[in-house]
Amino acid sequence: MVRAIWFAALLAVASPGFAQSAEQVSSSPRSLADEVKALKTMDTAGKPDEALAKIDAVLARARKTKGIDRLDMIYAEASRANALFWLDRYDEALGIYHRLEAELESGKYPMTPDRAELVNNIGSLYSSLGKLEEATRYKLRALDLTAQTAGPESIEYASALYGMALVEFRQGEPLKALPRVREALRLARAHANLTGDDIEQPAIFGLSLAALLIQSGDTASSIEPAREAAVWAETHLGEDHRVTMAALNQLGASLSESGLFAQAIPVIRRTLDLRTKAYPAGHQDIAFSLSALGFALDNSGHKDEALPFYERAAEIFENSNTERKETVGATAIGQLARLAAWRGDKAQSLVLREKALQVGRKRAASAEHPDVLLAEVNLAREYIANRRLDDASILLDHANAAFRQRALDANFRRLCGLIFAEQIAAARGDVAGALTRTVQILAPARARLLDRATPRGEVMRLAEQYHFLFVQQARFAEAANDPAQAFEALQLANLGDLQSAMSSLAMLRDGNGAEATEVIRRYQSLAADGARLRRTLNAQVAAGKGDTVDALNRQLAEIDAHIRQEDARLAELIPGYSLQTAVEPASLSAAQKSLAKGQALVLFGQDEDGLVILAVTADKAVVAESAIAPRPLLDLIKRMRGSIDLGLVNNGAGGFDRKAAFELYQLLFPAPIRQAIKAAPDLRILAPGGLAALPFSALVTQAPQGSDDAPAALRSTRWLAMDHAVSVPLAAVPLPQREGGKREVTFAGIGAPVLGQPVRLATRTALLLRSGDTSTKALRELASLPGAADELRAMATAFPGKPALLIGADATEAAVKAAPLEQASVLAFATHGLVSGAFRDLVEPALVLTPPDQPSETDDGLLTASEIAKLRLDADWVILSACDTSAGDSESAPTFSGLARSFVAAGARSLLLSHWPVRDDVASRLTLDTLKGAGKGLSRAEALRRAQLAILKDSKVPGGAHPATWAPFVLVGN
Repeated sequence: MVRAIWFAALLAVASPGFAQSAEQVSSSPRSLADEVKALKTMDTAGKPDEALAKIDAVLARARKTKGIDRLDMIYAEASRANALFWLDRYDEALGIYHRLEAELESGKYPMTPDRAELVNNIGSLYSSLGKLEEATRYKLRALDLTAQTAGPESIEYASALYGMALVEFRQGEPLKALPRVREALRLARAHANLTGDDIEQPAIFGLSLAALLIQSGDTASSIEPAREAAVWAETHLGEDHRVTMAALNQLGASLSESGLFAQAIPVIRRTLDLRTKAYPAGHQDIAFSLSALGFALDNSGHKDEALPFYERAAEIFENSNTERKETVGATAIGQLARLAAWRGDKAQSLVLREKALQVGRKRAASAEHPDVLLAEVNLAREYIANRRLDDASILLDHANAAFRQRALDANFRRLCGLIFAEQIAAARGDVAGALTRTVQILAPARARLLDRATPRGEVMRLAEQYHFLFVQQARFAEAANDPAQAFEALQLANLGDLQSAMSSLAMLRDGNGAEATEVIRRYQSLAADGARLRRTLNAQVAAGKGDTVDALNRQLAEIDAHIRQEDARLAELIPGYSLQTAVEPASLSAAQKSLAKGQALVLFGQDEDGLVILAVTADKAVVAESAIAPRPLLDLIKRMRGSIDLGLVNNGAGGFDRKAAFELYQLLFPAPIRQAIKAAPDLRILAPGGLAALPFSALVTQAPQGSDDAPAALRSTRWLAMDHAVSVPLAAVPLPQREGGKREVTFAGIGAPVLGQPVRLATRTALLLRSGDTSTKALRELASLPGAADELRAMATAFPGKPALLIGADATEAAVKAAPLEQASVLAFATHGLVSGAFRDLVEPALVLTPPDQPSETDDGLLTASEIAKLRLDADWVILSACDTSAGDSESAPTFSGLARSFVAAGARSLLLSHWPVRDDVASRLTLDTLKGAGKGLSRAEALRRAQLAILKDSKVPGGAHPATWAPFVLVGN
């Protein structure tokens, strides 16, 4: 059987499934006739240049030898055409195929599956050349011939289905292509598992299915087929095979498109390394990986690092002289345009967007190709910003009409085009109509975010993707003077997994009986295990350890089955369970009723044009905007955080960039917002992305005087903390308070693990592990924190009764898991904290405990986020006096999505977290003073504010006037 040639239009990969490799053709003694026959099933995709040389050598001898079967020679030459295809020598390949087709049509040979396969290959060549009418004609013929000769359950039919699907994709019809590729994948897996032949096909079809799912808008569903394709390819083909590299690249792309950038980056880096070794410097496959890596870095907050990857990818695509009609160059140029807009360079962004569309139209085989439609939508946005409304309308009319037929209704690109059309309507005066239609347009996105069936992790990723769209809705609402709509839109824009963890189950604990409480705990424990396993799966593939994936997938399947069982049981036990676990935004009226006099809630939204800010008090709601591009805003944040880092290094002796802190204050709190919150000492802030990591208490509210490194000038500075107690609410409306009357306050303290030698003024971070592993041996090399033991004992004195203390050698993972922590109303950890992604073998954030002599699965010295979620807590608040405990699940994850989420899921109602490493001597005082203040009747936020100001004003504290010393903590929760 001649092997078909395939392509994946999105990925510039197509590979036949062959039973043997090029190296195997002459690996054992055989007759020349056998060698010729073997060429028919040769792998020409993995190393096409080597395959072509071997084919030419065999054919040269065969042409000089009598008695070689002519049909075998025809299919050997067909394999030569395959190799030419893989070398992008399309016209040569097509000429060979047409000559062979004519000979087969001469009447001497019967119709066979091999002949149908050859017809299929001709269609693939025409498709790659952008000649879709010819491609469609050949593909439909191949589909019919294959069904007749091989049958609809054959591998040949799978090949024909796949070929037809990818022509449909090039025609801009991904939704039509999807079912064909699904069926092709089913047939290919069954065939490969049964026969051991055509082993490339499951990987090719799987990675193409993942790509099509992304194009249709179902990005989260694309991860599983991409991961399966990568594992299959590496297992059966080896890591240096072209299909393996393409599958790995697609897995990285699927992870990135789903917002899992920290997991995507190592996968794509590995792919780039493999492709760089396998191909010459200007090869397009290298450009695909460069572009994918740039995208992952870009969206994980490393835009400057991403820029050279984008530039190199665009250069390769533009300079490509192959016959292959690739449109991805348009996307690469579009990424450069987006970075220009991010920097605030609108003129350069416009130039690049126009160039991207020009390249896309030139190279696309269809005007409805998804890359062309995306370029049209993005250029339309630039035209709108430049008041070229008629030009924008022409582009959007075409793109939106195409998307209606080719993308799911929640597809981000489709929604963007529709929202941009409403921007035009609003610019022409129909603001109220634009707002009404925008609410309708975004209804599918809203429904997907709020659907209980949407996994909580996916809610966070979807919220990040849709953020821009809901910010635009808030802008329309501001223009229409509709603060209620702005309030809902900004809640949806900022919907993260901390809020979803709170909304999903934590509020159901009380009043539903012991069995329901126990089922909830089991549900959350299973969910935590599932999240950990999914992260581990991707990490194993990135490390080339595909042999472990099957076992992990079996575990994951069991967990998912148990989760469904527990979910069904909760629906039986708790009336209104489904309704209560939806992540619904609060109404503006409900939020205002929940706010007392002196309290204010501030919500932020951010897009390329700047910030939308909404301030809510009991009697008013004010919306305002600040025009600033993301890059200048980020630069200000980096200046402020950079001077904090300098202060940490120098124990508060360095300067602090008060000018940056003052500029940030003016941008984040423009005049209408400042006026609205002026009489609100209790300030609750919901902010997205990098803004959430900002220490709002350390913003400067008046123009600074004096020197930035003078303690006296720092103490006389007007900090935000002097006028407002700041906290981060779990939701726009506070959670219901615990029922059952006043509760006895009890305390449990855990920390000061037995580690290495202590250092003076130690911070609770773990930099020693950044270049190593997280084994028990490595953990023991961390600095001990002797002040942590004193801190915990001092905290314990603030509470009546006997405290539960696990300190030093007693602070083990096993002891923590066995302790009755649900009895503690206040729980404190004083130890090192680790952020996943910062350490080579850590897939989730963790707290360091005393390492055991012999590590085990249940005690390795690290209390990870998934293990924390399984704890039985009933804490009014949890104090995490460790390093960077406000950070996300990984270095690139949203703030508050890591340890914080796990403690909320375990039962914590509020948390005291750190934005950066906390100095040992200061951590003790800040936490203890906050506890004492709260114990005297102050609100927790006010108690923290007073503790911060006490450090600031105390000249006896080394470096105490520097925000790095007094402002590390943030209060999250009620």
